[in-house]
Amino acid sequence: MAKNKIVKKAEAVPQPPLLNENQLNEVGPPVETGFVNVIVNTALGALPVHDAVVTLYVTDQEGNEEALYHIVTDISGKVPMMTLPVVYNPQNPSESLQYFFSTYNLRVQAIGYYTQNIIDIRVFPDPATNFTVTLIPVRQGGDEDEGSRTIVIPPSPVDISNE
Repeated sequence: MAKNKIVKKAEAVPQPPLLNENQLNEVGPPVETGFVNVIVNTALGALPVHDAVVTLYVTDQEGNEEALYHIVTDISGKVPMMTLPVVYNPQNPSESLQYFFSTYNLRVQAIGYYTQNIIDIRVFPDPATNFTVTLIPVRQGGDEDEGSRTIVIPPSPVDISNE
């Protein structure tokens, strides 16, 4: 007697919608796809921060922010993986074919915590860029905006050597 096996297809994890795809298309055609994972916590990773707003954005030539993703963390402090195009500009000699990437900006905000900004995160094709963001609670009587932190990812020696 033959036994029938029931095989279930793996359910795809729903991707959050890309808010402003037009901004990316102005840069050029996407060459590859990269991914960004974000986990938000406090107390050096001991406690997840739920309901934190994670905004992934780019800035245009005038310095205006264009949000690509605007997502709220779940109870474990995580957001769904964000999918982004990685664009390579062959006219820019400082970008190597071996190490091409696109840069994006990340902002994390939560009630009762100082805002965290991370500027120039690098998104490479295929592997996920993972960020664990630790938020600092607002001191008593403090303002959430007065203690915001901005971290700028500096260029690597590879970038400087190509100039």
